[in-house]
Amino acid sequence: MRDFWPWVPAIAAAQMFLVWRRELAYLRYFQQDGYEHRRFLRWANVRSLNDPAFWLALVCAFLSVPMPRTAVAGFIAGAVILGVAQPDPRRSGKIPLRLTWRAWRVMTAGIVVATTLWMLTASAYAARALQAPLMASAVLLAVLPLVLVVANALLVPYERHVQREFEADARRKVRAIDPQVVGITGSYGKSSTKAMLGHILQFEAPTLAATGSINTLMGVTRHIREELVFGHAFMVVEMGAFQRGSIRRLCELTPPSAGLITAVGDMHLERFGSTDEIVAAKSELAQAVPPGGTLVVNADSPGALRIAKAAADRRVLLYGEMSLEDLETRVEQISFSKQGTTFVLRTRDRAYSCATPLLGRPIILNLAGAFTLASALRMHPEVIVAALRTLKPVSNRLEVIEERGITWIRDAYNSNQFGFRAALEVAAALPATRRFLVTPGVIELGASQSSVNRALAAEAAEVCDTTVVVSETNREAFVAGFEDAGQAARLVAVPNRAAAFGWLRETLGEGDAVVLENDLPDLYERSGGLFWKSASRPEATAS
Repeated sequence: MRDFWPWVPAIAAAQMFLVWRRELAYLRYFQQDGYEHRRFLRWANVRSLNDPAFWLALVCAFLSVPMPRTAVAGFIAGAVILGVAQPDPRRSGKIPLRLTWRAWRVMTAGIVVATTLWMLTASAYAARALQAPLMASAVLLAVLPLVLVVANALLVPYERHVQREFEADARRKVRAIDPQVVGITGSYGKSSTKAMLGHILQFEAPTLAATGSINTLMGVTRHIREELVFGHAFMVVEMGAFQRGSIRRLCELTPPSAGLITAVGDMHLERFGSTDEIVAAKSELAQAVPPGGTLVVNADSPGALRIAKAAADRRVLLYGEMSLEDLETRVEQISFSKQGTTFVLRTRDRAYSCATPLLGRPIILNLAGAFTLASALRMHPEVIVAALRTLKPVSNRLEVIEERGITWIRDAYNSNQFGFRAALEVAAALPATRRFLVTPGVIELGASQSSVNRALAAEAAEVCDTTVVVSETNREAFVAGFEDAGQAARLVAVPNRAAAFGWLRETLGEGDAVVLENDLPDLYERSGGLFWKSASRPEATAS
């Protein structure tokens, strides 16, 4: 290698540029998986062996023996071209990479680990002259996802220290300001119920409720540190979980005086492993509500009702539509239109005629829960009913938009089977010349995912003139479902969202309605951002 040492720094520089670009691309997916090692490595699998950069380094390593200068020049030129040609993950994909301080730390540590590995591997092949740095480049590109995992693991002690400091600061702030905390959890409807309840409580007193789906410990911690101020009388906290203990820790940070459980079902069943585990995790909110405190529960959900029946020393208030339980609030006479929904909320005292711009049966059920809790906090029911009229649809949650004669029913955020069926119900209720459904189906249902999507597909076939199934994730289940319904010709399969919208542009006409149901993260689609470009046309039509 001594004879070729001037070329080694050039190879190293080209390699580090390429590694930096590739690391950015992988980091976007790692971030979307919440920096969870196993899930990220399961996604990565042997993907790196399909990277043309890996094959470039490997071919140049073997070429370096008979044609050393050609191999070096080819690798440097190829590495620069591949690095420049790669889409910037900070500006591409459905969920671009957010270079938070944690992402910067992981990326920086990853560069250090990658450099160390490259040098050690090159030293091991030192006797092979120029083949050494090129072989080291091939090895590094092959294991780059694992390099990110190692970098993140090395940072765990520091990350935990930082998180503890932030949590302590947020806890002090909650104690000092002392708002009345309302915790909300469930498998479905947490974010929309939080938004609705926060809106309603604003009519009573200043209320803090985070926008979007901020429901993790660090997300809520940051929200408190940045947004909670003296004067806030209420704080509505969405509490999410992927395992037992998550909600308990959130309740320790924000001790709830009241709780609301929307519905408990099979969402994220793949992560939890069983419905019993999901119920146990969601029960942590009920356990954190102090004895005598108010717990509002959706009685239409068997899982949520199990939690309610176990909370004997709390003031449990049930709401629902179909439940045979003794309800505090019952939803009746739901009717949909393009302007929104009209319905009746029947309490123990009287019935209230209500209207809201929001759509979807689950949304109205969540409104009943928000109404019940706000009433328990001594808000006047008439004021709550008036507040319902001023609610605004949350983006991509059964949001109806008219554009150039086409009705778009956007329900692309984090779908579940109940929300899926609600979107179909709304689509059937609205006037349209033709109805189209664009969906990848629902995910993270464990062993039941195929059967659930097959059933949903059969139901979609009865409502929509054409369904466009996106990505390969649930394609087989949708093909089977449409065959069950005898409507195989109504299904179109495309590889990703870009291809779906390309198909719609060529197909839609005035008077049509389109339901956009769920939108998978980049992890589930062959979307632009790594080694491939987004496809623009359908792959096939199932028959």
